[in-house]
Amino acid sequence: MSSNPLDVGCLRLFALTARHQNLTRAAAALGMTQPALSYRIRQIEELLGVRLFHRRHRGLTLTREGEALQRAVRQGLEQIDEAVQSIRSRAATPVVRLITDFAFATFRLMPLMARFRREHPEIDVQIVATQSLLPGLENENDLAILFGNRVDMGGQARLLVPERVTTVCAPGFRDRFGPFDHPRRLLDMPLIHLEGDDGSRWFTWQSWLAAAGVTDLATVGSLSFNTYTLALQAAQSGQGVALGWRGLVDDLLAAGVLVPACDLTLETDRGYWLVQHKSPPPETDLVARSLARDMQVGS
Repeated sequence: MSSNPLDVGCLRLFALTARHQNLTRAAAALGMTQPALSYRIRQIEELLGVRLFHRRHRGLTLTREGEALQRAVRQGLEQIDEAVQSIRSRAATPVVRLITDFAFATFRLMPLMARFRREHPEIDVQIVATQSLLPGLENENDLAILFGNRVDMGGQARLLVPERVTTVCAPGFRDRFGPFDHPRRLLDMPLIHLEGDDGSRWFTWQSWLAAAGVTDLATVGSLSFNTYTLALQAAQSGQGVALGWRGLVDDLLAAGVLVPACDLTLETDRGYWLVQHKSPPPETDLVARSLARDMQVGS
């Protein structure tokens, strides 16, 4: 018996012949002549060193070896066909990779992506969320939404959401401990911090209170969480007061699950910026233009 393996073409010939159990019908389905198919089947049998079919007057029947090969070939070809279809589908669907931080992805981006996918099902947008967002990530991805100022981002960046920060808490918390008519009153409350805050990049409680004119920053009862999602959940459950970035907490404020703790909102020249390559492919540019349209600056 030859040690040469059977190629996929031979296996497809065998599989179709085994299904029809008739050389004439199988040859017609394959676009071959009956003698040519019969010759190829004999070659396969010689290669394996066994008979795969019993030749009958009215057709073919599988031998025990033929039945075993048919089961294996059917399963293998189905897996190959599924893989090929999946590859073709991915190749036909443009993929745009977008990276941003967890908070922006959760509270602002995902609702917009649901709308974009309904409008453009032909484009696959892959959202990559990370805790550490620094300029330069756009070089490894098609698009990046980064936090900082224009100097950090460069001239190609587009401002999506400016930094406008207020203080938020649960309605019951404000009813019980408020009103907070001055930011100084917040020093008597548990303040919810985000671990790893970098005051040079965005507001922390210390920098926000200092900008609000509160110089005595001794606080008690502070809480810390390592994600903004957890920080806001703590605020919703009445555990204290958190900083609320407009553009991220807007839906929670509109739903009434969070309320402003005091009426002061502070602004900076920082914000979330959309950064992309200078000459993006059409699908990447479409995603970028859609995001810029849906995130009105100053909204």
